[in-house]
Amino acid sequence: MIFKIIKLILFILIIWYLSEFFANSEGETSINWMGWGIQIPTDRFVLILILFSVVIIFIDRIWIAFLNFPKAAFRRFEVNNNKKVEQKLVKAFLLASHGEFESAAKEASLVAKNTKDKNLGRLLSTHLDVFKNLNENSTNRKEISKNYFKQLTAESSTAFVGHLALMRQAILDKKDINEILKEAEKAIKFEPKSKQILEVLLFSYAKIGDVTKSLIYLNRLKNMKFINHKIYQNIASDLNYVCALDYLEKGNINTAKNHLKEAFKQKPNHVLVSIKLSNLLKGIGSKTKSINQLEKTFLLTSNHDVLNELSKKWDLKTSGSRVAKAINLLSKKSSQDIKDDLKIAIACFAVAEKIWGEAEKLLTEVPKSKLTNKAYQAFADIASSQNNPEIVKDNLEKAANATEGFNYFCSSCGNKNNRWELHCPKCDNLSTIKWMKMNDIEMQDSISLSNLVPKIDKNLISY
Repeated sequence: MIFKIIKLILFILIIWYLSEFFANSEGETSINWMGWGIQIPTDRFVLILILFSVVIIFIDRIWIAFLNFPKAAFRRFEVNNNKKVEQKLVKAFLLASHGEFESAAKEASLVAKNTKDKNLGRLLSTHLDVFKNLNENSTNRKEISKNYFKQLTAESSTAFVGHLALMRQAILDKKDINEILKEAEKAIKFEPKSKQILEVLLFSYAKIGDVTKSLIYLNRLKNMKFINHKIYQNIASDLNYVCALDYLEKGNINTAKNHLKEAFKQKPNHVLVSIKLSNLLKGIGSKTKSINQLEKTFLLTSNHDVLNELSKKWDLKTSGSRVAKAINLLSKKSSQDIKDDLKIAIACFAVAEKIWGEAEKLLTEVPKSKLTNKAYQAFADIASSQNNPEIVKDNLEKAANATEGFNYFCSSCGNKNNRWELHCPKCDNLSTIKWMKMNDIEMQDSISLSNLVPKIDKNLISY
């Protein structure tokens, strides 16, 4: 706008200057043509030339506008049409997001008729056919939707949506895990930063035992900050442990050891990792390292298997010396929340070693409200050693009604599993089986195929 004003001012100034110049410059101009002659003052001649030029330019502009009129009208129509298409698309999206799928489909049908993009028009038409068939309860709904999703994969702009939908349909249909992986791998090529696809790949590769690839996708999720740090530590520790077992079977001890070290780094309270790694450490100072590592794990977990492994590493000859060494662990730094559980675990160890007095002393130090079923079982064993059947019976009854101590529970569904597994056999969640107390179970976010597919209307599952 400013540029046009400046140009107009310059044009006026030039005309003014020329008019002043010729007004102050007297003279005449002669024009001779085919015997005809005319003389005219120069200033008037210049004025006539200017006016004639303006008229020619004006006529030229009118002629150009006349020639361009059809194009301009078509352009205006196109702009208005595109605006309507955009409005209909936005309206269809908003209606669909609020559950008005039928109204959204009607809006999409108008878009299909008005859009210039033939591929988009065909896509929307197919979409409407699928919706119509689903609403009419077609007997081959899944096949219709599957063909529709396959059509989406043919266009680069919609390929990700197509493969994503095929993957989700395979999950909902509980198909072979390899079918899910095939579609997920295709989808990730179009959207490498899709959280949903990365989680599906992480879970699925872990499920089929390809732990190396599962670790790759776990680290991608971590780097993109898609995964909670605590969940990452649990999964990383478990996957590295399984990976180490695979390498041990192949005889690759060093690689297995490296994976175990990483697993222990992420989760020092992983009982199986600590025990396995302690047996692989070799060389100068390895015994001390093993003992320190196992002690750290025991003070975090109060696990009897870790304590038994420690007793082997101590290499003490008598039961009394082993129990005394175990009792000394209580003087080391540990959480106050686990102190009573440590005493119960060491008391049970003392019972196994038949050091009854120390076992009873440790158990009497534990408040009655903290005594677990294992503690009462230990009391029963002590009474049995003293030939007190009535006390044995009383303690066994208390053990049956006492709270559950440490065991392998699923932090997702609460299932008591009694042993560690990578996937919970009940809810199939990944890395949720942990050594913990039932009272400490907190239902946490977890990774499983059922959690990775959003809960949607059953009428639209195949859609």
